[in-house]
Amino acid sequence: MKPLLLCALAFAILGPALTGCGPLKPASPSMFYGNCITPPGSDPCDSDMDMCQLYENVITQKFATSGACRTACNQVADQLYYQGYQLRDCGYMIDRGTSLCEQECLRQYPKPQ
Repeated sequence: MKPLLLCALAFAILGPALTGCGPLKPASPSMFYGNCITPPGSDPCDSDMDMCQLYENVITQKFATSGACRTACNQVADQLYYQGYQLRDCGYMIDRGTSLCEQECLRQYPKPQ
């Protein structure tokens, strides 16, 4: 009985990979923005909307590759750090926005770059 259980467990873990699950579809800009401005837990940052708007501006542009898109996400993060948002209890929002932005780039440009 143990070999059967092990086979079932292996299929449950590897099954999705073997069936060819494709990449997630890109989110609409409003869906991205809504997800960005609603972090889990407490939210002491009072600039979420402005920050997420900058990331939304990135994901609505056209890029040649996911790498170029992700670079633009990181440039927004650099700009926000330079402007001192992390000192206004918004450091976690910079990390969140950058992460969501990069994930969206990978959805929009699924080819490895």
